[in-house]
Amino acid sequence: MVDLRGAKAVVLGFGRSGRAAARLLAVLGARVVVSETRRAEDLPPGDYYALQERGVRFETGGHRQETLLAADLVVTSPGVPPEVWGQARRKGIPVWGELELAFRALRKPVPILAVTGTNGKTTTTAMISDILRLSGFKVFTGGNYGVPLSEYVLSGEPAERLVLEVSSFQLETVERFSPTVAAVLNLTPDHLERYSDLGEYARAKLRLLENLSGEGLGLMPHPDLPGAGGDLLWREFHGSQRILFFGRAPGLAVEVRQGEFVLRPGEEEETYSLSGFRLCGEHNRLNFAVAAFMARVCGADPGAIRKALRSFVGFPHRLEYIGNFGGVYFVNDSKATNVDATLRALESLPAPIILLAGGQHKGASYRPLFQAVRSRVRILILMGASRFLMAEELAGATETHLVENLPEALALALRLARPGDTVLLSPAAASFDQFSSYEERGEVFRDLVLSYAPRVLAPEERPEVYH
Repeated sequence: MVDLRGAKAVVLGFGRSGRAAARLLAVLGARVVVSETRRAEDLPPGDYYALQERGVRFETGGHRQETLLAADLVVTSPGVPPEVWGQARRKGIPVWGELELAFRALRKPVPILAVTGTNGKTTTTAMISDILRLSGFKVFTGGNYGVPLSEYVLSGEPAERLVLEVSSFQLETVERFSPTVAAVLNLTPDHLERYSDLGEYARAKLRLLENLSGEGLGLMPHPDLPGAGGDLLWREFHGSQRILFFGRAPGLAVEVRQGEFVLRPGEEEETYSLSGFRLCGEHNRLNFAVAAFMARVCGADPGAIRKALRSFVGFPHRLEYIGNFGGVYFVNDSKATNVDATLRALESLPAPIILLAGGQHKGASYRPLFQAVRSRVRILILMGASRFLMAEELAGATETHLVENLPEALALALRLARPGDTVLLSPAAASFDQFSSYEERGEVFRDLVLSYAPRVLAPEERPEVYH
């Protein structure tokens, strides 16, 4: 365990990971300063006062470089941009994220299964955890989504496997964090407001594979897998670790075929039928196969894989089926905050589609949506801050309408919908122009559909294609 007794540690940010890092640093005996852009009165009062009682000092209203440059250690939250802590790192001051801090504070080695990628991280992490729990292991699941790893360390409750979702922002500040098995699921343009180009984004993701433990295994998409970014990932990878591939090509460690997938965790191969898998979309079948491989090499039972395959139902806001009203199907894919996620949604659902898209622009072009919109979308309804840019880049693809917000978008969709249509919220943009999170956006959409669709369209049974 890392020794930080007496060290002056500055925590940047007081979100969930920042609060967990501050608590852990205080327990480890560091002299902690929390630096926050918000005012003190806007911070969560329970944590704020509890940490003050432990001797933690707060600097609010902005990050002060003099405070960072006087520190022995800086622990940054994922959302704090590198410009804030870059000078401290250049001066030789260690800059860790909460993930790196928690890893160094682990009391004993535990197998770590880590997942990153542009899309599918949370679902795949949950799939792995389900398989391991069904195999009888005590599992901690957390990281970028859910519970920070620091909270596991603080709990003192031992787990037999740690399953972690890891973001590119977290990977910018890892040094010793070393998973036992790790996967980069895919790479498509995202967060280009933070990264100069796709190559820089790829290099951040690949830090996960370059930090594997001595006997660790890494997984990435085969370069021939369409739309997964495997070719760029392989070009940018500079580690010496053992890397395996997943995709559709014969002989891969994880091979997805029509109606089944094959795992090759050792000398033998194992075949699993996809019959009974409840999530729609080729990407979800591929992600489950990757999850099964990762769990299998960490001791999971084949029977548990088959049971999890039939029982896993997914998460809200990820191709979430809401209802069938008058033969019109409503699907909430609010988690689709980038172009690739929306492309996957359009490929996964039956046409014709009425697509509700738009929100806060994240820097990537919307042009890659053009062909899918032209071939599968009957009506495109654009909303939010990015609607004008999206309309310009998708001009001529299909019938297009611009509205101000989500309630207006759904009202228009209800007027224009015909039996057989799928009304799909899949924004290809962040939510922060009008909502606090993609979860809030999805919940508002669900509530609107359930409130207004039954007034216009009669409820019907769920079709087989949405099982």
